[in-house]
Amino acid sequence: MSTPSTNRQALVPLPAEFIRIHLPRITSIVELKVSLHLYGLITSQTTRPRRVSWDALSNDPVLTQSLLVVAPHSAYLDVLSEGLGAAVQRGSFLHVIRPDQHGRAVNWYLVDTRENRRWAELSADPVAATSGEPAPDVLRLYEQHIGVVTPMLLAELRAAASIYPTHWFAEAMREAVVANVRSWRYVNKILQKWAKDGRDSHLREPGLSAEAYTEGAYGDLFRRGSDTSDL
Repeated sequence: MSTPSTNRQALVPLPAEFIRIHLPRITSIVELKVSLHLYGLITSQTTRPRRVSWDALSNDPVLTQSLLVVAPHSAYLDVLSEGLGAAVQRGSFLHVIRPDQHGRAVNWYLVDTRENRRWAELSADPVAATSGEPAPDVLRLYEQHIGVVTPMLLAELRAAASIYPTHWFAEAMREAVVANVRSWRYVNKILQKWAKDGRDSHLREPGLSAEAYTEGAYGDLFRRGSDTSDL
């Protein structure tokens, strides 16, 4: 007599919005692999809200193997950053930075739901108040226009946020997008120039363009097009 199997295959639920809206628009296999792997990990979580940290993803052997199959000559963390950045920008997932009990900033990734957005909003103030993180708007703008904020890049953003006015970041990122130089090095160079010459210095120099940042003594720090080398 047959008996029901005690080893039922576990299923991973996917949000209807992901299937109907996001999936048809995804063209990157890296983004797709990262997204599906994230859904699998998040489903197995018992914490509330369900979330997965950057540390867990960066040390995940299954995800490492999965991504290096499609990008065997790239550094794993660079490929992971690319996939996470694309998924966050698309709106499939949220990226929240929150300090742990030791004050260390932890990067969390959650499914983009109303409840999780509420948790992310409640998490924003403690991060800024207790660990000196950049304002949430700065992080959100950076991920929308430049790329994902990794722990390594977070330290640089933290340092810049302690020096420059918050509203400068939006303007500098806008200039980076217009110049098609999506790089933190480029944005930071703009901020440095404004601090030295004044916020409106570009209005007094009609000949100034992207070449002013991408050529000359600092030219080797930048390159045109998408730049994810420091993400």
